[in-house]
Amino acid sequence: MRETAKIEHDRIAQALEVMVEKIVVRHRDTPALAVAGIANGGIAFSRKLTQQLALRLCRAVPLGVVNIAFHRDDIGHRPIPLQSAATDLPFAVDDATIILADDVHFTGRTARAAVNELFDQGRPARVELAVLCERGGRRLPIVPDYVGITLETTDAQRVEVHLDFDYPLRDSVRVLED
Repeated sequence: MRETAKIEHDRIAQALEVMVEKIVVRHRDTPALAVAGIANGGIAFSRKLTQQLALRLCRAVPLGVVNIAFHRDDIGHRPIPLQSAATDLPFAVDDATIILADDVHFTGRTARAAVNELFDQGRPARVELAVLCERGGRRLPIVPDYVGITLETTDAQRVEVHLDFDYPLRDSVRVLED
């Protein structure tokens, strides 16, 4: 695979800052605000998002994980990954405002599966979607509420996100092609 584009840590940090500002403006007074990272790609992004939200809101923002493995529409064609985080929502889902967080939004199928898993756990008051990278190619009518970076990609390309919670200078987004 050859790299056709690369986004460095400074642009990623700036995109995250803009997203956090938009969330803070909308949810400054939302009492039951929580973030749920979509396993596995959204976990690192959700950690960074939650940390910055807590700093800006001056309060704790609960963080959980949503595993979509059993809600995938291609479960018969692709095996469930051996390395996968289980759904863990250490907050009350009922009546909460939950921001689903993922690193890349493509067709909308992952977000759909995450919403299904979330509603298996309870009935949130509101669900919003925050994605670090929107790459186009939507096949379902699911549009993120918060987008950090918009990429123009083809179906043949792959977007690879690397986020390092301890060393943000290592953060990168790469567009790869065969």
